[in-house]
Amino acid sequence: MSHLSRPFVLVPVCLLLAIGPSIGGATPQPPPAALRNIGGPGDYGLRERLIKRMGRDVDLAPAGLRLVLVNGGVVLSGTAPHWTARRRALVMAGAERGVINVTDQMEIPRGTVKDDAILKAMAALLNEQREDLGIKNLDISVGDGIATLSGTVRSFATRVRAEDIAGTVLGATRIINRLRPGNAPTGTDDPTLRRALAGYLRDFREYPFPGEIQVDVRAGTARLTGRVPLYLSRQQAGTMAALVGGIREVDNRIVVDPSLQMQAASVTEAK
Repeated sequence: MSHLSRPFVLVPVCLLLAIGPSIGGATPQPPPAALRNIGGPGDYGLRERLIKRMGRDVDLAPAGLRLVLVNGGVVLSGTAPHWTARRRALVMAGAERGVINVTDQMEIPRGTVKDDAILKAMAALLNEQREDLGIKNLDISVGDGIATLSGTVRSFATRVRAEDIAGTVLGATRIINRLRPGNAPTGTDDPTLRRALAGYLRDFREYPFPGEIQVDVRAGTARLTGRVPLYLSRQQAGTMAALVGGIREVDNRIVVDPSLQMQAASVTEAK
């Protein structure tokens, strides 16, 4: 266990979220079935665009990841060089209009790097950035190549950036991100939790995606419904819900509808 008591500030990024494992109290769930945009791009065009984008990435191009696309669902497999590259591939797929689901079957080589060396490298990388960062009470633990980050950060984008910094360390096969944004709201009961979550998603600096989202909270479980045009935006909404203080579980029923044309998010509270 490593405890870094000196405050850190993470370099903000515009968006990005973890598309893979569960985060906080959120349980990853496949999106509900959505009608494909018949007039939109087909699987062939989507696959070609994603292959070109990944082919321009310095980490993903030499990895030779396999990409299968069927009815708008992307399956990524193969070996990614490190955690950050893996997550970048998932984000690229999730941000492509027309993709309605992303399945991660990628692997990361464990190698012979010891857990202590992984921990030390992650701590050093974050420490190098401490003048520009804002993490408080950061704890890093590593076991069998799986790293866990805990503490408080400035914002959702900051949280992602911290994971990206740590995820470049070779030998780390997974990062469990338990960092909580300092600006994430909290609630004490269902009405205040519902209000807090809706306000969090309405903040374009934290959730910069268009879509129609309805928020409900019952017995501490947040239920998200509605439509968004990108798979990435669906996943970020679920992750942000899990970061609201007081939310115990997230039921993400948002449908990915690539045909949706909106300029901003419309977030309402269930009555």
